[in-house]
Amino acid sequence: MIDMRGYFTHRAYPCVVDTFKASFVEHRLDCDEYWFAFTDLQREISYNKCPICEVELTDIPNKTNTATLDHFKPKSKEMYPHLKCDPENYILMCSLCNSTYKKDEFPLLDGKPLLFNPTEEDPLDFFELAFRQTEQGGVLELKRKVDIPKSSYQYKRCETMIKLFGLGYCYKDIHPNDKPTQYTKECRIDILTKHYSVFIELAKAINDKNKKAMALIFKNKNRSDLLRKYGFFNFIMKKQFSIK
Repeated sequence: MIDMRGYFTHRAYPCVVDTFKASFVEHRLDCDEYWFAFTDLQREISYNKCPICEVELTDIPNKTNTATLDHFKPKSKEMYPHLKCDPENYILMCSLCNSTYKKDEFPLLDGKPLLFNPTEEDPLDFFELAFRQTEQGGVLELKRKVDIPKSSYQYKRCETMIKLFGLGYCYKDIHPNDKPTQYTKECRIDILTKHYSVFIELAKAINDKNKKAMALIFKNKNRSDLLRKYGFFNFIMKKQFSIK
C-alpha cells in the first residue's frame, strides 16, 4: 500500500483544483465530467501504481488494472452527497479495486469510517507485510501491525481494509476463529503471488542481515529503482514484515 499523503501538498495540486472547479462551473456541467483532472497528479505520486494493491496502472479501458478515479466516500444521497465535488474525496485506484472490491461500500463503526485513505494517513501506521508459503506458492499479504490492540478501533479498520480489498488473511489457518463478514472478499492470489516474487529476495536479505545480498540488489540500479516505486519497499526497509 502506497503513502499518498504528498498529494495534497504537491505544488501542482492547487492549480489542478482550480482547473477542476473552473471547468464545471464555466461549462455548467456535472463536476463528475471533470474528475480526470486529478488522475495525472495522483499517478505521479503513486509511481503509476494503484495505491491500494500496487498493480501497475494502464490507460487501456476495461482492464482490471485500468486507472480509475472515484469518490472515496460514496456520493450517494444516503451517504455523502455534499462531497460529490470535493477534490479531496477523489482517489486513484485500479478498476479491480474500485469496481469489484470497494464498489460503493464505506463501512462505519459508531459513525467513524473503517476504511483507510492513503492520501490522508500513513500505511506504515496500520499494516505489516507477511510473506507466506501456501499450497499455491508464496504470497505477500497485508496484516495489521502487531502492536495494534485487538479491541481497538484501529484494529477493526485494518481488518476491514484488508478483507474488503482481498489483500490478506486468505487461509483459514491464519485466523481459525475469525468469521467472514459482509466485507470479506475473495483473496487476490495472483497479485499477492506476484508481489511475493518481487520482494522475497530483499526481505530475506534484510531478515538474515545478509549485507552482501543486499548490496547486490541495490547495485543493480534498474532493480533498485523498480523496488523503490512500491509502497512495500518502505515496509521492508522499516522491517515491518515477517517471513513464515
